[in-house]
Amino acid sequence: MPNIPYINYKELDEFYTISQLCSLLDLSKQELKEKCEHYGVKPRRNEIGDYGLVKYDVRKLHNSLYHEGRDNEKKAQKEDDPWA
Repeated sequence: MPNIPYINYKELDEFYTISQLCSLLDLSKQELKEKCEHYGVKPRRNEIGDYGLVKYDVRKLHNSLYHEGRDNEKKAQKEDDPWA
């Protein structure tokens, strides 16, 4: 899993399309789909019919991905360092 970029939650838009999310989180569409299914985040339609995520769901997904990456890093460090 690549490092998840920092996102300032205060500057998020109210709605992100799937393609905007891919560039925001630096994921492919397939990776984004798998992560959304894993964390129970479902795309919604906005008023013009585009699929994407609302700000709440973007924050939820980003937070889950961020902690997933940190947990994996800690496990790798513990395996490499006998004093960890």
